[in-house]
Amino acid sequence: MLACAALFSLPVITLRFDLKGAQPAMLKKFISLLVFYLVLSCLVFAQEIAPPKLEPKPTTEKHDALIRDGIALHDKGNFDGAIAKYQEVLTENSEDVLALYELGYSYFAKSDYKKSLEIAYKGTQYKSKYLVGFYVLIGNNLDNLNESEKAIKVYQSGLKLYPDNQLLHFNLAVTLLRLNKTDEGKKSLKNAMMADPNYRSSHYLLAQLYHKENYKIPAILAICRFLVVEPDSPRSASALQGLLSLLSEGATKGKDNQINIVINTDSKNDEGDFGALQGALAIMSAAKHLDESKKKSEVQLWVESLTLLLSLMDEAKDGKKQPGFAWNYYRPYFIEIRKRNFTEPFAYFILQSKQSPEVQKWLVQNYQKVNEFLAWSKSYQWYNGK
Repeated sequence: MLACAALFSLPVITLRFDLKGAQPAMLKKFISLLVFYLVLSCLVFAQEIAPPKLEPKPTTEKHDALIRDGIALHDKGNFDGAIAKYQEVLTENSEDVLALYELGYSYFAKSDYKKSLEIAYKGTQYKSKYLVGFYVLIGNNLDNLNESEKAIKVYQSGLKLYPDNQLLHFNLAVTLLRLNKTDEGKKSLKNAMMADPNYRSSHYLLAQLYHKENYKIPAILAICRFLVVEPDSPRSASALQGLLSLLSEGATKGKDNQINIVINTDSKNDEGDFGALQGALAIMSAAKHLDESKKKSEVQLWVESLTLLLSLMDEAKDGKKQPGFAWNYYRPYFIEIRKRNFTEPFAYFILQSKQSPEVQKWLVQNYQKVNEFLAWSKSYQWYNGK
């Protein structure tokens, strides 16, 4: 079914034809072509996604090799070369769903969103494990074509079929946040994290939101979790810098070695009541200005800060149930880290992006402890909202 109301939101198109002296038959043909074009445009931008009915044809060994070549070219940024490989496959087997998906993805990567959208819609006609990927691709394309409201509907439709898919939840969150629907966006982001606690970008984005909205302790916890799953990348370095800055806030050194401590008593608590912990964190940061601390390396001071943070978290209102996502999702994970004596491997592991020889030396010398921590972390049973 066509959502023809979308026709009015299509880009303005100017068509120039010289119809002077045209015969009725020619005019009729022109009108038919114009109607066909408009209907096709409406289809591309606002097509309803029907349940898949077609069975794809399996990828042959020959075509699998071509697709792998295409993926390698795509990863190098040669999107046209990748597209040529996928089209070679589809010329011989137009129902190879993997080739269709990769083709749509490469068109998306080269910013040809209309072409990518057309291919993605075709892909949804087939029953395959790539169906959720086609939903995500359609939503991404619509979002980039300034059809964000339609993208939201596509993600929501996909979630009816795949309610626990982190990619649909995450991309829905990104689109909602782009439209300044912050509360809805945060809810979708949290759904993505409950669906897949190891999906890195969810923690990274939520940490940014927490920081922007002045949720200091939740922001620290979100950054720490992000750094566990992505410890050493360009954005890890940025996240770590943000974490260390948050850990340092609250205390400054004034004249005559006087230390000034500022405690925010008006912090929001809908993510959990972290007021006492925030106050303790400000006092903790003051310790770095003491003469005794000057004898320690920067890495040692950060490890001590993270160790004390987890210790204080364990002691603050332990065992008491509270509403709030950060309190119920993040806090138990970090308390368990301390209880299992993983605090040190955790702290050094998330400091990797500092590129410190001291950090690298500790990780090498204690690789067994680090591996035990990571194995436990991978199997940890996260809060699922129930």
